[in-house]
Amino acid sequence: MASPMLFASGAQDEPVQAEPTAVEPAAAEPAYLTFEGSHADNWKLEATDGLLIGGYGDNFVYDGKAVVPVAGKAMVDVNAKTNQGTMTAEFNGTITPEAGKSYTGDIRLEYTKFAEGSDFWEGGLADYVYLHGDTGQEAPVMPKVRTFLGSWGPVDIYVNDELVYENLAGHMMYTEGSRDRSTYALYNSDKSGFFSPMDPSNSSIAAPDKTELHFVAHTTDPDSGNFPPHTVWLHLNFQNVTEL
Repeated sequence: MASPMLFASGAQDEPVQAEPTAVEPAAAEPAYLTFEGSHADNWKLEATDGLLIGGYGDNFVYDGKAVVPVAGKAMVDVNAKTNQGTMTAEFNGTITPEAGKSYTGDIRLEYTKFAEGSDFWEGGLADYVYLHGDTGQEAPVMPKVRTFLGSWGPVDIYVNDELVYENLAGHMMYTEGSRDRSTYALYNSDKSGFFSPMDPSNSSIAAPDKTELHFVAHTTDPDSGNFPPHTVWLHLNFQNVTEL
């Protein structure tokens, strides 16, 4: 196609070649599920009102009956662009993270490294992504949830300052409020029953106007007697989250 032409004003009407206009290429859309949001690269969060979610055998307890409130706090101080920072979650209580083993005292989870993986991990720290449910982004162990900040990487677990589990698979999410604030349950879409990973589209978010922090730590070794089916699992929520 010929270049566009303009005519200059003056005595002679000679054609003048137009300067080409630079066109910025459109930004590529992510090849995974996201939602609109913006935040500084640095995220600083503090959370209280902890919940210990189940234990060996069932670490999601969709009916909320084995969810135990615990005294503790969590801190997140990370940079989502550089994928660096630290996170801790601590509380006092008793955990049963694997078959035949319980620990009582001051429990602490420490996350100091973040790992690359699937595209939606965004290098280890991802912001404004959908996770779980029927998204295909993480297992359908809970409803599809707006995740303002998520992390993946190793985690260490201490009991009374003694290292008891090292380099477990770790995951954190800062999300809308998925669990009911009174029953601690995860419900299906019409609240007539509980969420099921066998039907992940049939789900609801209990408190979309509130936020919560989720922390998990687990092995990848199989154990069919546990849910999810790994030998070791620990799952915490914190329901009172403050951005600093």
